[in-house]
Amino acid sequence: MFNNPFDSFHNTVAEAKEEREQLDRLLTVSTPRERRLVAAIALLLVVLGAWFVLGDVGRGLAVDGVLVEPGRNLSAGRRSVQALVRLDPGVAPHIKAGMAAAVELHLADGEAETLDGELSTISAVPLSEGLAALQSVSPLSVYRVEIALDESLALAPRAGGECRIFIELGRQSPISILRLGRS
Repeated sequence: MFNNPFDSFHNTVAEAKEEREQLDRLLTVSTPRERRLVAAIALLLVVLGAWFVLGDVGRGLAVDGVLVEPGRNLSAGRRSVQALVRLDPGVAPHIKAGMAAAVELHLADGEAETLDGELSTISAVPLSEGLAALQSVSPLSVYRVEIALDESLALAPRAGGECRIFIELGRQSPISILRLGRS
């Protein structure tokens, strides 16, 4: 652009202006196909943003536990299962009685049986001094959960047997889930 010392200043400025105008033309969206692509991307971003604020996502929790009292009778002919589980103390307040739950029992023959029900109670279990030292190493606390089963137990599981408990925490918007992660 400024390489020729004998060229006039006005010619040099005119060339520089022409180069800038050419760059402006290269950056414009000019064909209908490109306009449709930009509109589709904008629409996708608007829909994603709306879902992010107004949509909802199902949340659940799966924890391993140990059976304490399998097969206790409740009122109305229903049975329940009690287990000890380890939970993060920040998650425990979000778990309430009445939430849908399922228990996967590990039976003696190596089979697993899943029973649906709802959470009846959840309570923290006080730890002895020896176990309290373990809790200072791990941020998890021990809770006793009782699940009222929708169906009867086909086989009676033994106390001390392992189980896996699934609890449905409900539905939330994605933005509220992100807010929970920050706190």
